[in-house]
Amino acid sequence: FIIPMLFVIYFYSKIVKAVVSHEKELKAQAKKMGVDSLKQKKEGDESAEFKIAKVAITNVALWIGTWCPYAIVVTIGLAGSYSTLTPVVSGMPSFLVKTTSSLNPLAFAVAHPFYREALATEIPCLGIGRKPEGKEGKEGVTEA
Repeated sequence: FIIPMLFVIYFYSKIVKAVVSHEKELKAQAKKMGVDSLKQKKEGDESAEFKIAKVAITNVALWIGTWCPYAIVVTIGLAGSYSTLTPVVSGMPSFLVKTTSSLNPLAFAVAHPFYREALATEIPCLGIGRKPEGKEGKEGVTEA
């Protein structure tokens, strides 16, 4: 458990460091050119690289959060304390680990702006994203 976790943390931290370095290089280049930014974006928008880094960090957190309970249960079993390992205690971490395969794609999907917009349109009660404007008036319109 520890060795794969260290690999995951190491390689995802490299991704985040590369993103931060790239952002610094872009700011330095923009400063040399005498502009505020090389990107055409609205104030407060995040760069695509920064969004990717956030998704990477989220995936690492999900991976650690789902595998830690499983590792704890296995360690309890290796220590010989079988009385604390009821079927529910030993089954829940296993179930949590198996749901990881569906959580990672969900984290990527929710990070995508078009997916969030579609969710806001189709299921507005979730409160994810902005609801597109101009859709309210179409229901009451009839053609002659």
